[in-house]
Amino acid sequence: MSSIAPPPSDPTPAGGAEQGETTSEPRGIPTPKRPLASVGRGLPFLARANYRLELTAAFFMPFVLSIFEGSVISVLVRIAYEGAVDQLLLNKVSALLAVVPAVANLSSFVWVRLSHGKEKIRVLTRLQLAMIACVMLIGLAPVNTTGLVLTVIACIAARTCWAGVTTIRSTIWKQNYPDGARAQITGRFAMVTTLMVALLALGLGSLMKWDDRAFRVLVPVGCVMGLVAVLFWKRVRVRGRRSLVEGELSTDARGGPSLNPWAMVRVLREDGRYAAFMTCQFLLGVGNITAMSLLAIILRETFDAGYLNSLMISTVITLAVMPLAIPLWARFLDGTHIVRFRSIHSWVFVLALGLFLVAARLELLWLMYVFALLKGIAFGGGVLAWTLGHLDFAPPEKASQYMGVHVTLTGVRGVVAWLGGVWSYEALNRLQEGSGSWAIAGCLLLSSAGALGFVLMSRHYAKRGLFERPNPPEPAPPTQVDR
Repeated sequence: MSSIAPPPSDPTPAGGAEQGETTSEPRGIPTPKRPLASVGRGLPFLARANYRLELTAAFFMPFVLSIFEGSVISVLVRIAYEGAVDQLLLNKVSALLAVVPAVANLSSFVWVRLSHGKEKIRVLTRLQLAMIACVMLIGLAPVNTTGLVLTVIACIAARTCWAGVTTIRSTIWKQNYPDGARAQITGRFAMVTTLMVALLALGLGSLMKWDDRAFRVLVPVGCVMGLVAVLFWKRVRVRGRRSLVEGELSTDARGGPSLNPWAMVRVLREDGRYAAFMTCQFLLGVGNITAMSLLAIILRETFDAGYLNSLMISTVITLAVMPLAIPLWARFLDGTHIVRFRSIHSWVFVLALGLFLVAARLELLWLMYVFALLKGIAFGGGVLAWTLGHLDFAPPEKASQYMGVHVTLTGVRGVVAWLGGVWSYEALNRLQEGSGSWAIAGCLLLSSAGALGFVLMSRHYAKRGLFERPNPPEPAPPTQVDR
């Protein structure tokens, strides 16, 4: 990541966390791009220490995350429970598990409220511990209807905890890392995480092909590694944490976050630009999530794919490509507004869905591998835009609220995708056997509408000068070091 010297408002000495606390940097024009090789040396002391701790945690946490990753668990359940439960029920559960990462985000407004005015690291690590406990239950579930129900409950609970982590983590990142390098810094974390999940999914698929009982051994091992990640996260310090807590508490009198989910409507009503952005994001997201909910089903019923082929297409190739794509997307995102970024990036998703439709209709397994590759390029930018996009709209003291709105709407997209995806797939199959994959065409239309909306927004912003940011740019550092 690009290293940058402390901005003028950051008097961080080499002493410790207490002296290093400051308010977050102003939202200004991003700093010029710089190469990134020894990232730690050019960052302020506290940011450098936090970066190293988070990077280490990003290596260990995937041992837990890979177990309940939607594309992994949906494939494992779809194959492992085949013949043990009713197939229609199994299809519905498999689709649900694929969208659980999105559905669980409905809890985001709860985490925004519960973490409001509190120490972020303390809340985040407690959520991580609860998540690890849920994953242990997945490893203990028997292969029958009861076990299927237990797996679904444990996955939803684990993903709900992770939704809280991602919501709170966004605020931590806004405090700890400068605007002009934030996407590249967090991109490095995403690169490590996705590469690890890809490698672990590949290993899991190979071991499950050899012996499907391997899952029982791998889950406890993964949980132990996850505990190591929590230990590193506990040592992370938030810059300006006192002023952040005070700023959040001061918003209570002016209408802070609420446990009432309808409170997010207030945020959208007060910020029309963010509401328009969320509308386009909703259309794009519904199309993508619906298609992903059908992936495990189509791989099994159309291509008769086993553990290894299914995990390669649904997870491994996509995640292996993401670390290659993330640095390119990160440099682009660091230098532009999220609306302009999405107006270009969204079309990669559209192209990927087009390939998915052609591959499924013509039953071309090799084209599914191309689809997986293109999906990885799209997700490489998506993971950054999804995590950081709201920061181009949110005031510093409302970063968690804006992220809460975004994440909660992602949950709504997940519910719509699950219900609409399975229903349309089964309905089309009833009309004519083997025609269920035409449901992907609907996904393609929705995502295209969202991408077009971003293009129109980008043109509107360009005409009205809305891409110009009011704050002056941060000064360039005296030295340039690599990411």
